Amino acid sequence: MNTPTNPISLRITDEEMALLDSRVGLDGARNRSDVIRAAIRTYLEKQPLLPEMDTVTIPLGRSLKAKLGDLYEMYGTTPEVAALQGMQDYVRKLIAEDAKLNQILSEGLAEARDKTTRRKEFTE
Repeated sequence: MNTPTNPISLRITDEEMALLDSRVGLDGARNRSDVIRAAIRTYLEKQPLLPEMDTVTIPLGRSLKAKLGDLYEMYGTTPEVAALQGMQDYVRKLIAEDAKLNQILSEGLAEARDKTTRRKEFTE
């Protein structure tokens, strides 16, 4: 049974129409309306849960897409979960590297100060 739909008017450029038409026949889209409904659904479903959150879109090549498919089959890990985990690991790594660099700089600064600061035994 089909769900009732509502007609709407939409103005788009010739370029957008060509892009729209290029998607007809792909992913089960039988016509322009199917493509537009799928695009709207994807847009709305991919919105962040909270206003202060953001969404990242990552284009995937065939090889990585296949590997992510295998990961999902083996462990149930979705591409979104894998991407989030990868970004979190990357941020942790940068923070650790930054902390290490700050420690090295602090030690170097302390050493330089020791070499240039007047010593008590020379100022009395």
